[in-house]
Amino acid sequence: MTIRARWTAACALLLAVHAPAYAQDRPPEPPESATAPDRPAAPPVREDRRPPERPSDEPPDAVPPDAPAPRPESSRPPEQPEPDAAQGPAPVDAKPEEAASTDQPKQPFGPPPPPVWFTLAEDDAGFAACRLALSLLGTRYTLEASLTDDENRDCGIARPLRVTEIVPGVRLTGDPVMRCDTARALGFWTRDFLRPAAALLPGAPRLEALQTGPAYTCRDRVGTGAADPKPSEHGYGNAIDIMGFQLAGADALTVTPRAGDGDTAEAFLRAARGTACLLFTTVLGPGSNAAHDDHLHLDLAARNGGWRLCE
Repeated sequence: MTIRARWTAACALLLAVHAPAYAQDRPPEPPESATAPDRPAAPPVREDRRPPERPSDEPPDAVPPDAPAPRPESSRPPEQPEPDAAQGPAPVDAKPEEAASTDQPKQPFGPPPPPVWFTLAEDDAGFAACRLALSLLGTRYTLEASLTDDENRDCGIARPLRVTEIVPGVRLTGDPVMRCDTARALGFWTRDFLRPAAALLPGAPRLEALQTGPAYTCRDRVGTGAADPKPSEHGYGNAIDIMGFQLAGADALTVTPRAGDGDTAEAFLRAARGTACLLFTTVLGPGSNAAHDDHLHLDLAARNGGWRLCE
């Protein structure tokens, strides 16, 4: 027997000896026909592993202290029924404030503006310069107390003058009261234009007086045709009316419509009217309107751009 055959026989003998021991390592499987003994079913596994909540000791109606107090049902406004589409939207009542605003005009906000006469008042320097000019012209006047009107707050003169002689030898018949600026313009017109024009009339008469009305008077403008005319410049002492010119040794030249007369009297009145527009911003007379057919109206109304109205 060869060595290989002996080695093979020894391995077979060894396996035969240890075969029952290896078989006992696995437990015997039960036969297929045998039934497994009944075991108690495992309880189902809950997904929520949290412990159950403790029942609250508070009564079910209790309200947490920090919760808002419930509103009583009676405080809710009653629901309005929806308007019918065929009837259209319901009319909205006007508010009391809106109803009142239609009855009364709205009042401007803030304090009222100052009266017109106050805005025209000269400062000390301007008033002194104007009086100096009157002194050089030789004007005779007296200072009057401030003038105001109880019915119209805009009317008045802050520093009025009562003028009796506009230049030496030329009186003002009505002793008119006016502002200093008005007297100064009237003085320059008389000295520089009226006197030289009168000296060119036949016989070279001397100008003695200007027939004037009361310069200051609180009233509205006349002859405009407006239903609610603006206040007249007379109400501020800015205007004066000239009814005629008195000449020494000759008849007075009254202001009347003289269109087409072709005499020296008409020439003098035309010259007086035309030169007045160099000193005054408004000149009205015969032909302007019916209210000015018997006098010349001269005033110092302020207009945009220094525009002048000469008719």
